[in-house]
Amino acid sequence: MKYLILVLTFFTIVLLVIGVYYLIYGSRIATLKRLEIANSFMEAAEVSETKKERKEQGFSLFKVMGSAVTQKSYFDKIRIKLLQAYIKMKPEEFVGMSFMSAIIVGLLMFLIGRNILAGILGGLIGYKIPDIYIGSIKKKRGRLLNNQLPQALTLISNGLRAGFSFPQSLNVAGKEMDSPIADEFLKVLRDNSLGKPMEEALENLSERTDDEDLDMFVTALLIQRQVGGNLAEVLDTISNTIRERVKLRGEIRSLTAQGRLSAIIISLLPIVLGLVISVLNPGYLDVLFTTLPGIVALVVASIMEIAGIFMLVKLVNIEI
Repeated sequence: MKYLILVLTFFTIVLLVIGVYYLIYGSRIATLKRLEIANSFMEAAEVSETKKERKEQGFSLFKVMGSAVTQKSYFDKIRIKLLQAYIKMKPEEFVGMSFMSAIIVGLLMFLIGRNILAGILGGLIGYKIPDIYIGSIKKKRGRLLNNQLPQALTLISNGLRAGFSFPQSLNVAGKEMDSPIADEFLKVLRDNSLGKPMEEALENLSERTDDEDLDMFVTALLIQRQVGGNLAEVLDTISNTIRERVKLRGEIRSLTAQGRLSAIIISLLPIVLGLVISVLNPGYLDVLFTTLPGIVALVVASIMEIAGIFMLVKLVNIEI
């Protein structure tokens, strides 16, 4: 019963942290939404460089904690990942949230296991939880964008045949399509209208999306702008190729569904079984956290569990 209370306490603390975050950044989020409606959204990484922004936002717990990590390359990787997931957050804030998650999960594991090693392990897991969440959002958004790309290329190709210029055709596709590909196309046009060369705007699009099919589209555009040629035919060829790849991905995903389901069940089964045993028979699993053989067995089991999940994911993750 005490473990159930600890779990409920953990979720209460998480909700409290989220509430504090929105309390601190509520005005900023509302401002960003208004800017997005006005088509003048600026990336969080660029806004963070102005002194006026720092004065208006005041004290930020997440930013102060995130500033403890000083490696620029690390922040650059986080910034790119946040852009690819289309999450309007500064890298410092993301790192600070990761530290908060590490502290909460580490403290919870320490209270359950009454062991410093369990607390350290929980802290490492907690630090990776926001990163895993961002990765899942990025993956979902990338899959949706990839499914929209063939139709968007067809719209651009038809616009070119109708006599539109490439920016005009891109604008038509951006207005006709849904998010996320519409947001990306309109962002390219905004960057170009503000003075950024079209080639650089397209390269930034490729960096933001991190999609192989869209990289192929951008590469074809860059080559065509340098050497010329019939862009409409090139886009039709790329569109047909991407459609075939999307169809093949769907077939492979259907064939590997059982393997992915097995990976999910195997990964969740020990955790769920441990929680059920702790509720039905409190204290039964204390030996795993309070004795050296139990800790060693727990570490070995965790390593084998992670290795098994990794191998199953590699088996069902077929590259096309």
